[in-house]
Amino acid sequence: MKELTVLDLAKDISDACTLNVTDVEAVLTSLVRKLPLYLKNGFKIQLGNFGRVKLSFSSKGYESPENVDASSITSKRILFTPSSEPKNEIEKASFSKV
Repeated sequence: MKELTVLDLAKDISDACTLNVTDVEAVLTSLVRKLPLYLKNGFKIQLGNFGRVKLSFSSKGYESPENVDASSITSKRILFTPSSEPKNEIEKASFSKV
């Protein structure tokens, strides 16, 4: 599977608008750098028609809420929920053997 870099995305986006590659790359790089900070501070991040990103975690189970604290967390993960537009586009994708 091919992989695109931030610079690849910046060049492609720049070709479709009036922003130069450097400005688009700076915005994308800043987004990638800031997302973890916002997630750690409890924000869900809505990325327009692309979808939503949020932090989730698992913890040990206790019978009483008083017994739960930060040490109860066993794993953390970033969840992405696509909006209907990209979901529908992916549903239309076709695949073939190369």
